[in-house]
Amino acid sequence: MRKDVKTGMLAGTGLCLAVAVWFCVHQQIVEQPRIEFLPPQDNLEADTAPQTITAEAKKPPAVKTEILRIHIVQPGQTLSDISKIYYGTNLGWKKIYEANKEILPRGPDTIKAGMKIAIPE
Repeated sequence: MRKDVKTGMLAGTGLCLAVAVWFCVHQQIVEQPRIEFLPPQDNLEADTAPQTITAEAKKPPAVKTEILRIHIVQPGQTLSDISKIYYGTNLGWKKIYEANKEILPRGPDTIKAGMKIAIPE
Protein backbone atom coordinates (compact mmCIF):
# COMPACT_ATOMS: atom_id res chain seq x y z
CA MET A 1 0.00 0.00 0.00
CA ARG A 2 1.25 3.47 -0.76
CA LYS A 3 2.42 5.73 2.03
CA ASP A 4 -0.15 8.48 1.37
CA VAL A 5 -3.04 5.96 1.48
CA LYS A 6 -1.80 4.59 4.81
CA THR A 7 -1.51 8.12 6.21
CA GLY A 8 -5.03 8.97 5.04
CA MET A 9 -6.48 5.81 6.58
CA LEU A 10 -4.67 6.50 9.86
CA ALA A 11 -5.91 10.11 9.97
CA GLY A 12 -9.50 9.02 9.14
CA THR A 13 -9.45 6.35 11.85
CA GLY A 14 -8.13 8.83 14.41
CA LEU A 15 -10.81 11.34 13.47
CA CYS A 16 -13.56 8.71 13.77
CA LEU A 17 -12.29 7.71 17.23
CA ALA A 18 -12.18 11.34 18.36
CA VAL A 19 -15.77 11.92 17.18
CA ALA A 20 -16.96 8.69 18.87
CA VAL A 21 -15.38 9.68 22.19
CA TRP A 22 -16.85 13.19 22.00
CA PHE A 23 -20.30 11.81 21.21
CA CYS A 24 -20.21 9.34 24.12
CA VAL A 25 -19.18 12.05 26.58
CA HIS A 26 -21.80 14.45 25.20
CA GLN A 27 -24.59 11.83 25.43
CA GLN A 28 -23.65 11.05 29.02
CA ILE A 29 -24.06 14.71 29.98
CA VAL A 30 -27.36 15.10 28.09
CA GLU A 31 -28.97 11.99 29.65
CA GLN A 32 -28.26 12.91 33.27
CA PRO A 33 -31.47 13.50 35.23
CA ARG A 34 -32.27 17.01 36.32
CA ILE A 35 -33.02 16.98 40.03
CA GLU A 36 -34.28 19.95 41.99
CA PHE A 37 -34.16 19.78 45.78
CA LEU A 38 -36.89 21.83 47.42
CA PRO A 39 -37.13 22.66 51.12
CA PRO A 40 -40.18 21.40 53.03
CA GLN A 41 -43.11 23.80 52.77
CA ASP A 42 -44.24 23.41 56.41
CA ASN A 43 -42.52 26.25 58.27
CA LEU A 44 -41.14 28.86 55.89
CA GLU A 45 -41.64 31.94 58.11
CA ALA A 46 -39.88 32.11 61.45
CA ASP A 47 -41.09 34.24 64.36
CA THR A 48 -38.83 37.21 64.99
CA ALA A 49 -40.02 37.93 68.54
CA PRO A 50 -37.81 36.60 71.37
CA GLN A 51 -39.21 33.59 73.16
CA THR A 52 -38.67 32.05 76.57
CA ILE A 53 -36.93 28.70 76.25
CA THR A 54 -38.21 25.98 78.56
CA ALA A 55 -36.97 22.44 79.12
CA GLU A 56 -39.67 21.19 76.75
CA ALA A 57 -38.56 23.59 74.02
CA LYS A 58 -34.94 22.41 74.20
CA LYS A 59 -35.87 18.92 72.96
CA PRO A 60 -35.41 18.43 69.23
CA PRO A 61 -38.69 17.97 67.36
CA ALA A 62 -39.70 14.41 66.52
CA VAL A 63 -40.94 15.47 63.08
CA LYS A 64 -39.01 13.98 60.18
CA THR A 65 -38.37 16.52 57.42
CA GLU A 66 -38.16 15.21 53.89
CA ILE A 67 -36.45 16.74 50.91
CA LEU A 68 -38.69 16.60 47.87
CA ARG A 69 -37.12 15.35 44.69
CA ILE A 70 -38.45 16.80 41.46
CA HIS A 71 -37.66 15.33 38.04
CA ILE A 72 -38.13 17.20 34.76
CA VAL A 73 -39.30 14.67 32.18
CA GLN A 74 -37.11 14.45 29.09
CA PRO A 75 -38.47 13.62 25.60
CA GLY A 76 -39.12 9.90 25.25
CA GLN A 77 -38.92 9.11 28.98
CA THR A 78 -41.48 6.86 30.64
CA LEU A 79 -42.21 6.33 34.32
CA SER A 80 -40.26 3.07 34.08
CA ASP A 81 -37.20 4.95 32.76
CA ILE A 82 -37.43 7.47 35.59
CA SER A 83 -37.86 4.67 38.13
CA LYS A 84 -34.67 3.05 36.78
CA ILE A 85 -32.77 6.33 37.33
CA TYR A 86 -33.86 6.88 40.95
CA TYR A 87 -34.53 3.37 42.27
CA GLY A 88 -32.31 1.21 40.06
CA THR A 89 -35.28 -0.86 38.89
CA ASN A 90 -38.21 -0.41 36.52
CA LEU A 91 -40.66 -1.63 39.16
CA GLY A 92 -40.88 1.71 41.02
CA TRP A 93 -43.02 3.35 38.34
CA LYS A 94 -46.22 2.66 40.33
CA LYS A 95 -44.81 4.52 43.34
CA ILE A 96 -44.00 7.55 41.13
CA TYR A 97 -47.44 7.38 39.50
CA GLU A 98 -49.22 7.27 42.88
CA ALA A 99 -47.30 10.38 44.01
CA ASN A 100 -48.30 12.25 40.82
CA LYS A 101 -51.91 11.15 40.24
CA GLU A 102 -53.16 14.75 40.21
CA ILE A 103 -50.73 15.62 37.40
CA LEU A 104 -51.47 12.40 35.47
CA PRO A 105 -55.26 11.92 35.91
CA ARG A 106 -55.66 9.88 32.71
CA GLY A 107 -53.01 7.32 33.60
CA PRO A 108 -49.26 6.82 33.55
CA ASP A 109 -49.07 6.89 29.75
CA THR A 110 -50.00 10.59 29.66
CA ILE A 111 -46.54 11.72 30.82
CA LYS A 112 -45.04 14.42 28.57
CA ALA A 113 -41.64 16.05 28.15
CA GLY A 114 -41.14 19.10 30.34
CA MET A 115 -43.46 17.95 33.15
CA LYS A 116 -42.13 18.33 36.69
CA ILE A 117 -42.97 15.21 38.70
CA ALA A 118 -42.30 14.39 42.34
CA ILE A 119 -40.11 11.41 43.13
CA PRO A 120 -41.00 9.79 46.48
CA GLU A 121 -38.30 8.29 48.72
